[in-house]
Amino acid sequence: MNKALKTVALAAALGLGLSQGAVAKEKVVIGEVSWDASLAIENVLKTVMERHLDVDVEIIAADQAAIWASMDKGKGSIDIHPDVWTSSQTEPWAKFVAKGGKESVRSNHNPYLGTDGFYIPGYIQDKYGVKTVQDLANPEIAKLFDSDGDGKGEYWPGAPGWSGVKINQVKAKGYGFDKYFKPVVVSDSIIKAQLKTAYRKKKGILFYYWTPEWIHNAYDLRKLEEPEFTGYAGDSKKGHPQYNPNGCYKFNDTENWLEDSAISCGAPTTEVYIAYSRSLEKRAPKVAEFLSKVSLTASDVSLWIYKIAQDGEDPAEMAEEWVAANSDLVKDWLD
Repeated sequence: MNKALKTVALAAALGLGLSQGAVAKEKVVIGEVSWDASLAIENVLKTVMERHLDVDVEIIAADQAAIWASMDKGKGSIDIHPDVWTSSQTEPWAKFVAKGGKESVRSNHNPYLGTDGFYIPGYIQDKYGVKTVQDLANPEIAKLFDSDGDGKGEYWPGAPGWSGVKINQVKAKGYGFDKYFKPVVVSDSIIKAQLKTAYRKKKGILFYYWTPEWIHNAYDLRKLEEPEFTGYAGDSKKGHPQYNPNGCYKFNDTENWLEDSAISCGAPTTEVYIAYSRSLEKRAPKVAEFLSKVSLTASDVSLWIYKIAQDGEDPAEMAEEWVAANSDLVKDWLD
C-alpha cells in the first residue's frame, strides 16, 4: 500500500473510531405522576440507572393515560410508570400488563403495599378509646371532632375532585357516623395545616389518608379499624378479580351516588408496582432486568417523601444519599 493510501486508511480508521465513541447512550424516560411518592421513587430509579447502567434518564410530567399509551407503543417517549396503584388502574393493568392482555408492559416482581382509611391522632385514641369506625357513631365521640361548635364533628373525605370524596361519604353512611359528622371538602394542603394545628393544640381531627405518606413519619397517627373487605359488588365490577355480588363494597357513580351506593368495609390493600415498557427488554435489557428486581417498602417511600416534603431536601440529592447508604440493597436489584 502506498503512502497516500495508508493515510486515507488511517484517517478512515480514526474517523470510524470517533464515530463509535460518540454514539449516544440509551435514553430512558420516566413518567412523573402528580403525587409525592412518584417524585421520590423516580429519583431513586434515575440515580441507580445513571450511576450503574450507563443510560441517560429523563423525567417528564404526564397523566397516567399518556404514560400507559407510551409504554404500550414502546417507542421511548415514556418508558416507566414509577408508582402504579393497581386498585385505581385496573383497566390499563388488565389491558397492557396482565396475562391474556397485550402484555406490552412489564412490572417489578415484588410490589409494595399501599393502604388507606380513616385516621385520628394517637392521643385521641389513647385517651378516649376510639379504635374502630363504628366508635364514631356516637354523639359524645363526635364532639371530640367538633371545631365550630355546631354539635357535629367534622371529617375530611378528600380534596375537591378526588373520586374518594364520594366513596368516603358512602362509608360514613355505611358505618353510621354520618348522623353525627359532616364532611368538609378542602385541599390536601389545608388538611395538612389543620393536622399540624390539631397536634399543637391536642384537638381531635378525623380524616381520610393513605400510606405511604410523610405525615406518618411526622405524627403519631392511628388508622381506625374497618370490617374486612369481602368483595366488590355492583354491575360495574363484574369481571373484576375481586367481584362478589354479595360483597360489602358497592359504589355506583350515578347522579344519586349516595343513595345508590353501599359500603360497609374497608378497601383491600393495594399492590403498588413499577411498570415499564416491554420494549426495554430489547433496547436496554439491563435496565429492564433491574426494574423487574426493584423491591420497595411503604416505609421506605414514606421516609423519602418526608425528607422531600418536610426536610426540604432536593429529590435528586435525597436519592443520591439513600442509594449511597443502601448499597447492599441496590446491589441486589442490580445483581
